[in-house]
Amino acid sequence: MRSVGRLVLLGGLVLVMSVVGAWGEESPAPNGAAAVDGTAGVDGAATEDGAAGAWEKAGRGLGNLTLGFLVEWPKTVVLESEAHGPAFGLTVGLIKGMGLGVGRTLVGVYELVTFPLPNGSDYGPVLEPGSPFSAERTERFLDTPIR
Repeated sequence: MRSVGRLVLLGGLVLVMSVVGAWGEESPAPNGAAAVDGTAGVDGAATEDGAAGAWEKAGRGLGNLTLGFLVEWPKTVVLESEAHGPAFGLTVGLIKGMGLGVGRTLVGVYELVTFPLPNGSDYGPVLEPGSPFSAERTERFLDTPIR
């Protein structure tokens, strides 16, 4: 009975932490207004401060680490099946999805370990899109610019 309680607690923790990165995504202030803390980027859009960006990076890393592989390969199979047909999606899409899933998991480890440090000049995602739950196609690693 104790192990079931631990499993439920762990599952709940993984579920909560996997969506932390999505909660941190905010749209810029209307009309190019400055953020509440008075910081604004070059284009007038609000920029995130270091502490909030670091915790968003940690949440995104934990989500990618725990669920990146489980979400990435079926998503890639579906996208490849829609683009090239079911036979292609179930073969090539599965292989591509498994590779992207392993890569997203490793990116999650990197982001979780280095969350206090910015990626270059900001705390943006290393891999686009930042969340495995995005409906967008994941960019291949060689096509993604290194930050």
